[in-house]
Amino acid sequence: MAKGGNIENASSDLNKNLEADFNNFIRGAILDLSREEDPISPIDTGFFASSWTASTQRPRPNQPRENHAPWSNIEPSMEGRPADDYIVSPRFIPNIKFNFKIFSKVYIGNRSEYAASALASPRSRIAKYSGTLRPLVNAIFTDKAKIAVGAKQFKGGQGGIGQFADPDREFVDYTNLWL
Repeated sequence: MAKGGNIENASSDLNKNLEADFNNFIRGAILDLSREEDPISPIDTGFFASSWTASTQRPRPNQPRENHAPWSNIEPSMEGRPADDYIVSPRFIPNIKFNFKIFSKVYIGNRSEYAASALASPRSRIAKYSGTLRPLVNAIFTDKAKIAVGAKQFKGGQGGIGQFADPDREFVDYTNLWL
């Protein structure tokens, strides 16, 4: 709302409110993707569900579970169920400044090195979740909200260039949430 009814402040106030809503939306999406109860992300040790972040650059899925305590000490179940002592604790939320500008493109992605495989897991509900976000994004941000979620896996070699030409590699595909 404009300060003291001064119409000159309306545009500035509107932009600040939109940016606050934009950043709250991004934080909420990361928390949704990191939740334990009725999980969207597949959970084994909890490392993947704990590794969601947001940036104006695509997050690189290059962090091995074995290098990050407490997950390095958890034995994966490898049975399609969470390990007995799994831990879900969002690792990056305290480090994200959440000062994204409304006209910048923001990527919500996962830093675990096996992100592409986890996205392809039958327990992953991330692609479905990103589909439910699109109408909300379109309703709230009618002007140029640019958000992309790392929601699917794809194999290299399908007409790819450079590293994406390697048919033996798996990559993360980002789904845009605006029309």
